[in-house]
Amino acid sequence: MQTGLHFENGKVYICRMDGQRITEEEPVQYKGSWADYITEILDQDKEHKGSFGIVMDQLTPMEIKEAEELSERLEGEGVVKLYTKEEAVLGLVKIQNNDLKRGKTAVYDYDGARFVYYEVKEQSGKTVVEKQDMTRQMEKARTRGEKDQAFSEIIKNTLSRGVTASVYLCGEGFDGQWFQQSTRILCRGRRVFMGKHLFAQGAAYLAGKETGSEKQDARIITDQMTLCQIGLVLHHHGRDVFYPLLPEGKPWFEAKGEIEIFVSGITKIIFEFRSKEGRKMASVCMPLTGLKKSRDIVYKLKMRGEYLSPGRCKIKVTDEGFGSIRPSSYQVWQQVIRLERGESHE
Repeated sequence: MQTGLHFENGKVYICRMDGQRITEEEPVQYKGSWADYITEILDQDKEHKGSFGIVMDQLTPMEIKEAEELSERLEGEGVVKLYTKEEAVLGLVKIQNNDLKRGKTAVYDYDGARFVYYEVKEQSGKTVVEKQDMTRQMEKARTRGEKDQAFSEIIKNTLSRGVTASVYLCGEGFDGQWFQQSTRILCRGRRVFMGKHLFAQGAAYLAGKETGSEKQDARIITDQMTLCQIGLVLHHHGRDVFYPLLPEGKPWFEAKGEIEIFVSGITKIIFEFRSKEGRKMASVCMPLTGLKKSRDIVYKLKMRGEYLSPGRCKIKVTDEGFGSIRPSSYQVWQQVIRLERGESHE
């Protein structure tokens, strides 16, 4: 069984999938952390089998660590899986069997304060998920009529290009049936659905996929995804080859990497930032203070990279020695790199 849980504004929305059967539970208030809530479920059901897919709008390193600890308790790596809303939208499209060849899918997410638009489409053989924050267009609307008018304008702006086959409305901000004029615009030749468990549905679907192929075959373009490949150029068999350490286009909390290299005669490493197509965007120098710049001394260096947030990553380099010839010096170098979410330059 897969369980999708969407935590937002002190409430949790739960969707359970058991084979073809889908069950949605009434949203409930929760206190403490989301990890405490899952722990309570596990304490009540000692023999729980299956995966948990957790959706939150913003993820922190602490939450990622809590997910790893819960997975260890369930004796299965990845049993507790974290997803961004963008990924959950991808799962929603899959579970609803939306045919993107017939038209894109639109999701409007409104919690009463923040208003976000997600668009899923097929482009060059890839499923593309894009996100636009429309909060500013809605925040000045106070009356039902003003909200209806503002939403109508958002619909016209977001659905003006291409064919939109399916529309989903999600969130407590859509309570009250204030969107009368908007509904007439939305329903012109489109299927329109409304529900509060849509993100939980998508997470439940993805949690049951072992390989994560749905995500690998998709391109998610949002502020939660890594901007570029980060790696270094090495000379291999007579030519320069780029070896990526950190990938592009992944949720930042999943973007980790490790490589080992043998070097001599250097005191620094140049890391390059490249687009998915391989175009160099920028570079950064990491000094290796303490290394002897001698061609006669070989160092085996282990490099580990991980993201700390969508715009910050940490690279750690460790001297592993050179077998029995030269023991490790136990030197460690670390550098935190900040990435600007815009055009990069050297």
